Amino acid sequence: MSLDHLTEAEKLVWRMSRTGDWADLRAGDPGADDVAGGTSWGPERTVDAEVIRALLLGAAGAEPGHHPALRLRGARVTGRLDLMGASVEYALVCEGCHFEEPLRFVEASTRTVRITGSRLPAFNGARLRLDGILNLQQSRIERGVRLDRAKVTGEVFLRGATVGADDAGVALAADGMTVDGNVECDEGFTADGAVRLRGARLTGSMSLIRARLSCPGGRALDGSNLTIDGWLAVRAATVTGRFGLQNARIAGWIDLAAARLSNPGGDAFTAGGLAVDGGVWCHRGFSAEGAVRLVGARLGGNLTLTGARLDTPGGTALNVARASMADLDADGLTARGVVIMAGAEIARRVTLRDARLGDGPDDTALDADGVTTGTLVMRGLEARGAVLIRTARISGRMTLADARLSASGIALRLSRTEIGADVFCHRMTVEGRVKLTGARIGRELILDRVRFVPPGDGVALDARTITVGELTLTGPVEGAVQLDHARVGVLRDDPDHWPSALSLDGFTYDALEPRLSAAERLTWLSRDPGGCPPQPYEQLAAFYARIGQPGQARRVLYARELHQRRTMSRVGRVWSFLQDAAVGYGYRSWRAVAWLALLLMVGSVVYGFAPPAPLKAGEAPHFNPVMYTLDLLLPIVDLGQQNAFNPAGAQQWFSYILVAAGWVLATTIAAGAARVITRR
Repeated sequence: MSLDHLTEAEKLVWRMSRTGDWADLRAGDPGADDVAGGTSWGPERTVDAEVIRALLLGAAGAEPGHHPALRLRGARVTGRLDLMGASVEYALVCEGCHFEEPLRFVEASTRTVRITGSRLPAFNGARLRLDGILNLQQSRIERGVRLDRAKVTGEVFLRGATVGADDAGVALAADGMTVDGNVECDEGFTADGAVRLRGARLTGSMSLIRARLSCPGGRALDGSNLTIDGWLAVRAATVTGRFGLQNARIAGWIDLAAARLSNPGGDAFTAGGLAVDGGVWCHRGFSAEGAVRLVGARLGGNLTLTGARLDTPGGTALNVARASMADLDADGLTARGVVIMAGAEIARRVTLRDARLGDGPDDTALDADGVTTGTLVMRGLEARGAVLIRTARISGRMTLADARLSASGIALRLSRTEIGADVFCHRMTVEGRVKLTGARIGRELILDRVRFVPPGDGVALDARTITVGELTLTGPVEGAVQLDHARVGVLRDDPDHWPSALSLDGFTYDALEPRLSAAERLTWLSRDPGGCPPQPYEQLAAFYARIGQPGQARRVLYARELHQRRTMSRVGRVWSFLQDAAVGYGYRSWRAVAWLALLLMVGSVVYGFAPPAPLKAGEAPHFNPVMYTLDLLLPIVDLGQQNAFNPAGAQQWFSYILVAAGWVLATTIAAGAARVITRR
């Protein structure tokens, strides 16, 4: 290139490039910093892109003792800087420059490219090989930056840059990019279009702190299969559109503290299959308008949602189904939309203290079916919709103290869930049914001062087939409690607040507290709306026998026989009445003695005043009215009186009555004795 055709500005650039010094074209120009304006860019500040290209390719050579580099400040660059496929040995450094045509570094091999505080129509560095730093910070790139499959041995800086979208709606295209260092798109970095990092690999970290990404209705950031050997910071960023990290691999952690994600009607943050060795922090003012999905994600640390706000009414607010992590901290979380943890594996604990959940589909606030964790803390939780924790495994404790749950049907469902330690529900308020069928609780289930407001079917607590070491059920219960076939070690209840309806068929327990009399506990059994079956009576009697109160046990079993009489046929009821009257079903043996004494006394009086005639005169023994009456009453024993005398008239009919009464007494005594022996 002939120097004769160069302008004074270009000659200055040419000379300075030989020593690597700055070619500053702003001197004396009051509008030098106005890179957006056009009036201040006169010929004295204009440099042809071909001159820059020639210098970068070594046209000027080097000044002895210096290393060449092109350092340009305050220039207007005309023409297209096209270095496609070129091998550039010198650094390009531009500050406050205005490029009229896009920059093309496709498949180029170059040193540091630093274009800061400048204006560019576009930058195309697809398949670029850069040894040094790519720095575009504080620049404005109108139609996108392309770095697809570029390899940067150094770092990439886009701090404070503003990048517009190309014709495909992409602001930063960096699919398959490799950076042996950090990528900093922070401190005001603005992308008015999609940011694509699919399959990119960074050996350092990536910062999007206070960045603004905007792609309404589209993918604001697509980091599918992105690999970062350091951390990813998105703190205080504003994202409009979907923020995606599907199947990404982050060796450090992800910080989304105070970030604001917005994609109404879609996914605000989607990271299915994400793997992070550390934690994911979505707290300190984090908000998402749209679903947050981490389905199948694997986190080595915590997922922190403390104080976060998730807003997807009628849809999914948070989905961590089948994810694995150390802890899920969501104290103070506000979620409009369902929170899904189905099948998640959370090593230590899940905390939802004072969280507010609701407005999910199908009247569901929390779906944690099949979750596995150590501790589940939901103290002060407010849920408008069902809380579903079916077939879950909680090795430690679970607490719902001071929680407020409401749903049109089932408000809390723990069916077939295994809990290793305790479940605390002090002062809980439930509008809807609590369903615990088949749950297994290692130690204690405390339902103390719980306020139940049952749904339309009237069932407040369904604890059928539950297995628990100790069950505390105190406080007023509006509605029915079902404990059919439940197994409880110790049942603690309050006689002043027994449920209005209580189902106890098949219910077994080792102890009842407080220890009440049989009369009081029979009132407890009588609350079965369908009529208490035999088993609860037998269970209660066995309890009294076990604690050394056989009299109370007999009273319960006697009450059982009276209760069963109501279900018998007419003949059965007559026979049952006779057994009751005679011996109290074997539990009132003194009645048989009383009847025998009464009949013996009456017979003795009757036959004492009017002895019957001997059957054979001269052969009959001396008549004894007492022994004669006793001989009539005892059907098997022969005392020699009955067959020796022949009563007539009314006495004969009276003797038949005594014989019949004796048979009835003998039969009922035998039946009662057999029943008692069988029960024992």
